[in-house]
Amino acid sequence: MGEFDDSAAPFLLAPPGPESAAAAKQAAARKRRRGPISRDAVRRAGLSSSPRIAQKLAELWDSGRQDSRRLALRHHVVIEASQDPWGPELDRDAAAMEELHVSLALRCTRVQAARTIRESHRVGALLPHSLDRLAEGDFPAAWFSTMIERTHELDDDAVREVDEALADADLAISPETFSRRLGHLITAATAHSELPEHATPEARRRVVLDPPRPDGTGCLRIIGPIPELLDLSRRLDQAAHAVKNAQLAALEDGTPIPSDPDGMIESTGQVPPLTTTRYSVLLGAWLDTDGVEVPAARFRMTVTVPFMTLLGESDAPGMLDGTTPIPAEMARDLAGREDAWYRVLTDPSTGRFLPLAADRYRPTAAQLEHLRLRHPTCAVPGCNRPTSWLAEADHIEEFDHEDPVSGGPTDVDNLHDLCREHHRLKTLGLLDPVRDDLAGKTWWDVSGMLMTMQDDGRDLATEQVVAEMTAAWEQFEASRAMRTESTRRRREVQERRLSPGDVITGPDGEDGWWVGRDGDLHPPGPPPPY
Repeated sequence: MGEFDDSAAPFLLAPPGPESAAAAKQAAARKRRRGPISRDAVRRAGLSSSPRIAQKLAELWDSGRQDSRRLALRHHVVIEASQDPWGPELDRDAAAMEELHVSLALRCTRVQAARTIRESHRVGALLPHSLDRLAEGDFPAAWFSTMIERTHELDDDAVREVDEALADADLAISPETFSRRLGHLITAATAHSELPEHATPEARRRVVLDPPRPDGTGCLRIIGPIPELLDLSRRLDQAAHAVKNAQLAALEDGTPIPSDPDGMIESTGQVPPLTTTRYSVLLGAWLDTDGVEVPAARFRMTVTVPFMTLLGESDAPGMLDGTTPIPAEMARDLAGREDAWYRVLTDPSTGRFLPLAADRYRPTAAQLEHLRLRHPTCAVPGCNRPTSWLAEADHIEEFDHEDPVSGGPTDVDNLHDLCREHHRLKTLGLLDPVRDDLAGKTWWDVSGMLMTMQDDGRDLATEQVVAEMTAAWEQFEASRAMRTESTRRRREVQERRLSPGDVITGPDGEDGWWVGRDGDLHPPGPPPPY
């Protein structure tokens, strides 16, 4: 009978019935649909809806390839525009200037620019094959970013091994399949290599404050070896349970309630949930520094609250340390708990902090407080280092120690706060600021080729308060004008001895004005029946 051919049609003893014929047709259609994900496959899938949808899906595919090419170009440009951060001949001052240049070009912060430079050089050195495929548009940009993130802690040889494996890998697959294959490659690459010292769980111990949220809350994350964090969590949980049990017992016995500084439990008769108790226990924990003396904070924590917000006449937010907005209700609550308030004068229309007097080289404590209000972060554009620590007051026009009269004065108009790195770069002449105090701006000459402007910090709530007060005044003026006009019309009705329902010529010569029962003169329109 010969050999069987797998691709041949099956030998049938009888003609297929309708159901088996339909199943065979459906199976053949499914087989035709099997294949790699491609632009044409995506376009054909859209045809089931309409030719327009098919065209739009094809455009989305093209847009994704363009995103990949743009990301590859960005990495190449950053590599060419900056030194290798891990190079043996790294010039740190030049590298700091490069960070500033990149931050200005990308309109990002200095920290983001430094991260971009490190990432691009690492990609160029360790992932050249993947970068080439990204430049061709074959490697989706989101997948490439995921690969960078997941290989961030691997040693160089392991990253190169992943790159080699992906050089000719089929990328016409689903995101889930790519994620699984990438995980497999990473596991295989690290099986015969040790984690670098900085990537071990012990070396990654740190506490991170996430960016603040608009509702006035934040998140403090603790990262470290899981056994240590589980132990900390259990100890915190035990402490919270003990405190909560003691609070419940005190409520039942009528004795003083522990851990109730605000008196909320005593006033409400309710013990907060365990999650809140954990927070209270942690917030009130004593920090063990093993006998090391901790110096006093250089600055107090500053909460600026607009006066109209304090009065409850505005919901303009307060500002925490000049950088973090907090809701008006929270700002009022914080202010209400304090015994001493400090008045900060601002321009009533722009919100600029009004300067204090100065007449010596070293700024006074009051001047330093004023500078920190004006510059909550380093005054160099793109630098977000906070000035509440490790910042230095700098004379914009240099102070002449030998002839103070000839040099720049120690005046808040001639001072700003800089982080140590940018203070050094200014001292070296690589940065040259030009102050425009009338406008509240500083122009920065970067490398003698680029001028960029930095606005002074200001009370951000002033604009909202001014708008609210302006609107209130306009409403008052409109109401006063209406009252004045109504009084004038009443006087005209009385002088002309008019009666309700009389129709007369209006104040500007219009016909159809009429007198109402209220004795007022009304504009044209049908008067009510009398």
